Amino acid sequence: MTQPHQLSSPVVFLVGSGGPRVLFAGNSITRHAPKPEIGWTANWGMAASAEDKDYVHLVLDALRGRDPGTEGCIAQLAAWERQYWQGRDILNDYRAAADFASDLIIVRLAENVPREKLDAHPFAPAYAELLDFLNPHQRARVIVTTSFWQSDSVDQAIRQVAAGRGLPVVELAHLGQRDEMKAIGLFEHSGVAAHPGDAGMAAIAAAILEQVNPGK
Repeated sequence: MTQPHQLSSPVVFLVGSGGPRVLFAGNSITRHAPKPEIGWTANWGMAASAEDKDYVHLVLDALRGRDPGTEGCIAQLAAWERQYWQGRDILNDYRAAADFASDLIIVRLAENVPREKLDAHPFAPAYAELLDFLNPHQRARVIVTTSFWQSDSVDQAIRQVAAGRGLPVVELAHLGQRDEMKAIGLFEHSGVAAHPGDAGMAAIAAAILEQVNPGK
């Protein structure tokens, strides 16, 4: 029987223990610590109304329907997104996620990549390095997504890396173009309100689960 995994990191968090291991690598849509000055006081996927309404916990709940022991790990990679060109200098902060020995890795990020850095620092090589870092033994299934807030250049780099590795890509930009998928009107801060609300989180989870269980 798989033993519960122990982690100690300010950017990597465990959800449950004992079964198949699923790593969620993301940003504020995946998990955001409380930040009262912008009206966010929770500690889960930003703009979801409750922890069990964010996409991470919706996906975990579905997976636990098949195996109740499914173990989740959340890597909050917003710092990497903002400094992706620094490579291993910043990736080493996420060593606990790499050591998690995932069976499934869901990489759901892109929004915080600074567009003004892309010409000097192409994103595709850095993204490929991230995937290798999180999956050091190349044993995990990997599913990636594009941005909720459409970013053609970053999304295309993600698709490029995924195509070269035969990885499924979950397209999300169409969701981010729909106000009903956001938390507009629920938060005064425009940045928080632009995040996926409960409907958006449910749609993201459903799209990911379609790739986890293709054809079902």
